[in-house]
Amino acid sequence: MPPRDSAGALRLRDFPRLVQLRREAKERARLYREPDLTYLFWESTLRCNLRCRHCGSSCEAKSPLRELDTKEILGVLDTIAEDFDASRIFVSITGGEPLVRKDLFEVVAHMSKLGLASCIVTNGVLLDERNAARLVEAGMRTVSISVDGLAQTHEAVRGKGTFRPAIAALGRARAAGITTVEAITCARPANLAELADVERVVREAGADLWRVITIDRMGRLAGADAPDMWLTPPEVRRLLDFVEARRSSLAREGRQEQVRFSCGGFLGVRREHAVRPEAGQCYAGSAVASILCDGQVGACPSLPRAWAAQGSVREQRFSAIWRDRFERYRDLSWRRSGPCESCSWFDTCLGGGLHERLVQPDEFCWLERQDGA
Repeated sequence: MPPRDSAGALRLRDFPRLVQLRREAKERARLYREPDLTYLFWESTLRCNLRCRHCGSSCEAKSPLRELDTKEILGVLDTIAEDFDASRIFVSITGGEPLVRKDLFEVVAHMSKLGLASCIVTNGVLLDERNAARLVEAGMRTVSISVDGLAQTHEAVRGKGTFRPAIAALGRARAAGITTVEAITCARPANLAELADVERVVREAGADLWRVITIDRMGRLAGADAPDMWLTPPEVRRLLDFVEARRSSLAREGRQEQVRFSCGGFLGVRREHAVRPEAGQCYAGSAVASILCDGQVGACPSLPRAWAAQGSVREQRFSAIWRDRFERYRDLSWRRSGPCESCSWFDTCLGGGLHERLVQPDEFCWLERQDGA
């Protein structure tokens, strides 16, 4: 049997896709010079009703920080609508668990009034029929719900009794009138063999979009030795092969449902566009920003907090922070270091997904994560 090609190897038929990827990379590089905010995370809280084993934010029942209150976040949103074209900005409301905030529906309604589209990322346990209806009444049309395997596998990381509510939440969101119902699955060794069944279950429940991500060494797992959470190179290849096959199959059948892999680094020419849509790489600080629960402003909320903070909306207008700060995000020179220094793919990759690079600097490169026995 001939040796397997590395993830970065090229064949003659790959060159048209390479040209497209280089075009996209030039556009990403331009955004570092001319930032254009189109995606905003609002980390609504660090409180959560669950204590998931792989939580990237180490959430607990109580928040360790003084979080923005209703008046503060509404005021920040007003300034964003004044200083940007709100119709071009999508707000992803994360946590913690957004539904533990009693003012969530008021804030969502205010976003909708200002022209900001929004979604929540939720574990689904608190998304009953009433809450689903209130989100729709407030103007929300997208909901993302975490489903990390079939019942036993899901509950091994999210807690006993959490699977049925998550699946039910998909149906409740659909029945309430949510347009895009997304299921998110964190892939790990224990659920790889279940992925086809997980897709079937979430589809039957009401999901039209299924997104698969991997688990990083951050939050509750920072510094942890947890081999049951990390995919080996053969398992990474198996995951990407699965996603590619499903996307290809759905396209051939003319189906509207979507499957995508969603992690931020460069996957290699053969994988890009095969496992996710174009422009699937990292835009932290160039098109993506975040307002953290205590008012600190950064890019992706998955970044280490000390690194992420560029200023506070309690002290400065959000647009001023976006315009005048973010130097470390937009400087590509430091990224061409370490394993990237002599890499021939740097002009296409631009240094990988930022949060992965910062939280696991020895294993952030997705080409290397696919290679190996």
